[in-house]
Amino acid sequence: MKKFNHLKLSYFVGFLIILLLNGSILYAEINESFKASQKNIVLSSTWGIVSQDCINIRQYPDSNSRILDMANKNDVLIVTGKYKKWYRIQYKNRSAWIFAQYLEGYNLPLIQEIIPMTKEESLRRQIVHYAKQFIGTPYCYGGTDLRKGVDCSGFTQAVMKNFGISIHRTSIGQFYNGTLVKKADLNPADLVFFDTSGRNNGKISHVGLYIGNNKFIHATNTKGVKIDDLSHGYYKKNYVLAASVINKK
Repeated sequence: MKKFNHLKLSYFVGFLIILLLNGSILYAEINESFKASQKNIVLSSTWGIVSQDCINIRQYPDSNSRILDMANKNDVLIVTGKYKKWYRIQYKNRSAWIFAQYLEGYNLPLIQEIIPMTKEESLRRQIVHYAKQFIGTPYCYGGTDLRKGVDCSGFTQAVMKNFGISIHRTSIGQFYNGTLVKKADLNPADLVFFDTSGRNNGKISHVGLYIGNNKFIHATNTKGVKIDDLSHGYYKKNYVLAASVINKK
């Protein structure tokens, strides 16, 4: 009887060992299969946990860019992209960056690779966004007040001044402040110049701010600050040239 019970116990132990081994093999197969299926997955967002205290959150993926804040150990951050050794994160409803070595998370290797916006691109967008806030400001000859009244060059001068860019008071002077830009190479926040004399002999008498998609914002003497299209007959006919003053400080 004892021998029989011992035999049954041996078989039972053996059965458990086989079951455990098979389970491990099965789990390994599932795990490897899962990993294989993950290879082609790219995530647009995930989360990460900060691994150390006092980690800088920066405006751009650059160790010399402005520090916006600091993250501490165990802070949870939403990650929306990766560029080289940096992760892009959501920070106060905007994008910011943190050095990748200080962030941990299971899905971080799957986050999408991106090409970040440059400082100049960001500045240009900010300028356009700022300028659009003053749509409807009345025209005032010689005016430079973005809320009370502006003329064409007063408008562009005041907008650029808000970003620390100093340009001349007149439209012709503003062209000479910048660098010539071909019409096909226009970027947001470039200045576009016109000859409104009716002859278009190349004499600059009007200026606007290019905002993208072939449109520009400017102060008109009839409807104040508004957006128009460069392909519109009047502006197409009277367009002279364009210039960039973004690197002018």
